[in-house]
Amino acid sequence: MMNYLTRSIVRAAAVFAVVGAMLVPAVVSAQSLTPEEVAKLETRLNLTPEQRTAIDPILRASMSQRQSTFRKHGVDLQTCTRPGALRLIRLNKDMNRINADTRSRLAAVLSAAQLREYDKIVAEQTAIVKKQIMC
Repeated sequence: MMNYLTRSIVRAAAVFAVVGAMLVPAVVSAQSLTPEEVAKLETRLNLTPEQRTAIDPILRASMSQRQSTFRKHGVDLQTCTRPGALRLIRLNKDMNRINADTRSRLAAVLSAAQLREYDKIVAEQTAIVKKQIMC
């Protein structure tokens, strides 16, 4: 039988694991895209010139919002500084809002097939960055 302290530690560890895993997409999107990454994104999505023009401000605004949200919640990817559990939960809520807004805005510009490919790109980047956030 676990005592109260042991149960509390186990619960805290579970919260950090769940919240940390949920933050990975947010971290991926918070990083600034290099020109090469933008070119790869444009190629994979097979964007028209009009779509390129339309998504640029969406992605820039999204990255800016993500970066300021990370700062607001005390996350520093360079030093692996992360907030406590409650701030991680708040950060996750803010990032989910930003993600939903970004995806909604992109859905107005991209076709259904392009949006599915965008989701795949985000999932791939999530796998790459997963190790970085848990430093």
